[in-house]
Amino acid sequence: MENEAQAKILQLLDVISVEVAANRTDTSELRNEMRSGFGRVERRLGNLQIRVENVEIELRIVQTDLRTVQTDLRSFRGEFERRIAPLEH
Repeated sequence: MENEAQAKILQLLDVISVEVAANRTDTSELRNEMRSGFGRVERRLGNLQIRVENVEIELRIVQTDLRTVQTDLRSFRGEFERRIAPLEH
């Protein structure tokens, strides 16, 4: 009877060790998948950051162009007013 109990205990320990080994493998695979997923997310965030920086640069260019147009319009307005003023009198 005692040998039977020991055999069953050893059998249970074998089953537990197999399950532990399988769980280690699963855990390792999950870790690898998580790292890979985080790597993809980091790359996408990096790409998005580059895009945002490019949009900011383009926005600065548009703002500069807008200021130039505003300056040109003020200049044109001043010139127009100087030329029209003598004709009104």
